[in-house]
Amino acid sequence: MSMPSALAPAPASLAVRPRANTAGRPSIRGSQPSTSSVRRPSSRCSLTPLRAIATDAKEAEVDANDETPAEVLEVPEWHSRALVRDGRVFSETFPVRFDEVGPDKSATMRTVASMIQECACNHAQGIWGRAQSMPADMLKDNLVWVCTRLHLQIDSYPRWGDQVQVNTWFEAQGRLAARRDWSLYYEDCRPSAVKDAEPECEIKPVGRATSVWVAFNLAKRRMARIPQAVVDLFQNQQLCDEPVMGPDYAVVKLPETGPDAHVAAFQVRRRDMDMNGHVNNVVYTEWLLEGVPESMWAEYELKEIEIEFRAEATFGETVETRCDVEVYEEGDTRADDDVKHMVHQLMKQGDENPKTAEVVRARTYWVKK
Repeated sequence: MSMPSALAPAPASLAVRPRANTAGRPSIRGSQPSTSSVRRPSSRCSLTPLRAIATDAKEAEVDANDETPAEVLEVPEWHSRALVRDGRVFSETFPVRFDEVGPDKSATMRTVASMIQECACNHAQGIWGRAQSMPADMLKDNLVWVCTRLHLQIDSYPRWGDQVQVNTWFEAQGRLAARRDWSLYYEDCRPSAVKDAEPECEIKPVGRATSVWVAFNLAKRRMARIPQAVVDLFQNQQLCDEPVMGPDYAVVKLPETGPDAHVAAFQVRRRDMDMNGHVNNVVYTEWLLEGVPESMWAEYELKEIEIEFRAEATFGETVETRCDVEVYEEGDTRADDDVKHMVHQLMKQGDENPKTAEVVRARTYWVKK
């Protein structure tokens, strides 16, 4: 299955352009499209020497007995943010920070979820103004954007110190919803076998993500229609007919957990809240994965997560995370010892009604290490 036409990220030290060929990535599920191989740009990350410059003659005087050599700091350069494709695609580069990796020095699913969320918010600011996450026509009606569904696939996790280029774009789906997509890449560099030669670098895909967003009325705490003026505004801002998951992508129903699900509980802290007054979506991702048994983490690698955001959790509430291995009947093509599927739910404690208690439902895909 071929992917849509290539997106052209910003001209940057880490700029990459995916091709239309999709033979590069083995799919976790056979029907899924994959991001293809990418072309490495002619220029790559460079290290620029920075030297201290004395602006005063007295400050420039050096003690004759001080033989300490002048210090040279090598600082990596990378592109930060840009609107490209006639302003319809936003590209941003993120370093993988020390507190974003696990014991193996690799980024985590939470790290990637945080990157795409930050990139989307910065895209909003780039087109609608600083500290504005929605157009003025939504703001005056007390409307905000709320993500109702997220599907994130990982090809390979970047490591501590790597730079990840995230590209994002959106397309309106009438007045009911909008789709936002992301593609992510990083530059994998290894020491050259040739003495004194530059490192050998290759652009690799981190993965891709797609999401559904709706308008949410903050005062009434319920979904609303997207104002027609906003839909009209999108005509000059959206990128049409380039879904990152491919044209045949379809949303699938997520099952409930079973009676033997593994359970853990979390109390909503102030640091878990976002500017809309409910738990940040990245925190939900973290809670979902905290419920996974250690045996799964030891034997399998997390490659994919699908999330349905069904309700909101607020400060002081206690949320249970439940997870269970999805079991298939004999002969089901999804039954594979090398691939495990887990189902997850986040439920509010103290609410006896399952429909109102359920905050999040999810499914994760794991591949044997």
